[in-house]
Amino acid sequence: MVLDIDLFRSEKGHDPQIIRDSQKKRYKRVELVDDIIQYDTQWRTVRFQADQWNKMKNLCGRTVGNKKKAKENEGDTEQLPKDFQINLETLNADLLSKLTVKQLIHISSLIDTEIEITKEKLIKIENDRNSALYEIGNIVHHSVPVSNNEDDNITERTFGDVETRKKYSHFDLMYMIDGYDGDRGALVAGSRGYFMKGPAVFLEQAIIQLALHILSEKNFEIFYIIFFM
Repeated sequence: MVLDIDLFRSEKGHDPQIIRDSQKKRYKRVELVDDIIQYDTQWRTVRFQADQWNKMKNLCGRTVGNKKKAKENEGDTEQLPKDFQINLETLNADLLSKLTVKQLIHISSLIDTEIEITKEKLIKIENDRNSALYEIGNIVHHSVPVSNNEDDNITERTFGDVETRKKYSHFDLMYMIDGYDGDRGALVAGSRGYFMKGPAVFLEQAIIQLALHILSEKNFEIFYIIFFM
């Protein structure tokens, strides 16, 4: 399960150091946490810019509508004043109100271009952020022993007599799981015959399926016994 991006945002009340410590316990790249925070900061900045461009697009539309409603002259050209700049810092309602309808329509098309550029940038940053996020494992619980191998594993709990090392025969195991019927088997095939039943049948089928899947993954062609019509 991928971690919630909010866990990397200290302004949301979370502590990214917890994730760094978790990565260290996993013997994974700690720097990945800082990469994600950087990507996320960029993403939110560009997301804000995208929202602002959309607001500016809507403002242009409303300004054009108001001018047409007031029956103002649409102007002779769409060319903008020489000192006019298309950026979020300078564009505002007062500035747009001084332009003609044709100029506003032209600005609206330029804003469309900026929206597409911002959208592509946003998608790239989001993909980079998500790719890094997928590499972060779940936060390691404080009770988990820290080790880069199996040597430091601890025993959490035990059940039954764990010291018993008795070995069971095939007959014992089949009897313990009630997996065979020897009486009916002897009637059909003699004293050594038996029918498998219950869990033993499921176990056999599971082993067959496992073997078939392994062979299939190794590109063996699976055949069944011949049929006659």
